[in-house]
Amino acid sequence: MTTPWTASAARGLRSRSGIAHAFRLQSLGILGNSATYERSAPVAESPAHSAFGPSPPSLPLQIFPRRITLFFMKRFLAGFLILLSVATAREVRDLTNSEGKTIQAEILDLTEKGTLKDLVKGMAFEVPVANLSAPDQAWIAEWDLKRRLGEEGAYYRKEIFADDFSGAGFGERWGHYKSGSVVRDGVLVGITPEGSDHSAVDNIRLDPEQDLELSVKFRFLSDKARSFNVWFDDKDYKGSHAGHICSVSVAPANVTMADAKTGAFENGMYERRNSGAPLSDADKALLAAKSKNVPVKLDLQTWHTLLIRTRGDQVKVSIDGTAVGDFQSEGIAHEAKTLVSLTTNPVDVEYDDFALKAGTAPSQ
Repeated sequence: MTTPWTASAARGLRSRSGIAHAFRLQSLGILGNSATYERSAPVAESPAHSAFGPSPPSLPLQIFPRRITLFFMKRFLAGFLILLSVATAREVRDLTNSEGKTIQAEILDLTEKGTLKDLVKGMAFEVPVANLSAPDQAWIAEWDLKRRLGEEGAYYRKEIFADDFSGAGFGERWGHYKSGSVVRDGVLVGITPEGSDHSAVDNIRLDPEQDLELSVKFRFLSDKARSFNVWFDDKDYKGSHAGHICSVSVAPANVTMADAKTGAFENGMYERRNSGAPLSDADKALLAAKSKNVPVKLDLQTWHTLLIRTRGDQVKVSIDGTAVGDFQSEGIAHEAKTLVSLTTNPVDVEYDDFALKAGTAPSQ
């Protein structure tokens, strides 16, 4: 006996997509020339289905080859897991407005106009952040920062200094040591004066900070540009030459991260390196442990973006959004870094979009 569903199934197969689907099933040998099927046995209604209304009958499993049945089951399970992961990734928070009323909301988005998009009991709402309590406003600002910059990037939230070199020359915060560098055509052009006994240094002073993030665009103009260094120093520290703490050196073929405080620029080591006498095996081993060199390939004339982050005793480096490497050493954890410098070795390095931030804990 043909079930009532058979006729509706046949009508579905004759619909726009159903006709094509029927031909596909026929070609696979799943659907024969007849669009009617017999049920092998009545299907009992489950309590769960009755609670939500009658469920539509399904094709008897025996008309589907087992391989195709398993295929669709796997696809369904994969899709379900994806939806589950998206759903569980959203933030749920009790929000309180300025009048003291509290609702539980699923946070979806924050617009540029300061409106929070959320779901309350499955219904979509838009709430001006300014209407919420001060703790909620602080939490939303933190949530938005982390989703835009990531957990690590959000840590460096304190802006110290930024310069896009769009002015006529260096700003008043820039300092210089034996430098012939200039600001020209919207970029900083690093220049060591001819005959100078020291590479050009262009620097920014800051209040003491331990963890710093520096980003800067750069390009090597010619083979004359051997490298440039980013130095993190403390000019009040007397235990190392020139108060050097740590550095990142960038050359077209390699990047070197170094602990200067307890390595090559520690006062005793610095004196031994410059004494002219051979270093002991112990000194050589110490120096080797205080730096890390990573090979890279940077084309001349091409702009790149350098990102350096120090946190505790670790420094991380990336170029153009790709991690170059990290290095861990005790000297990097120096608590009071007060000077950040660009040192050009010797010429033909250009810089742009210099930005310096400090790491700081969230407000709550």
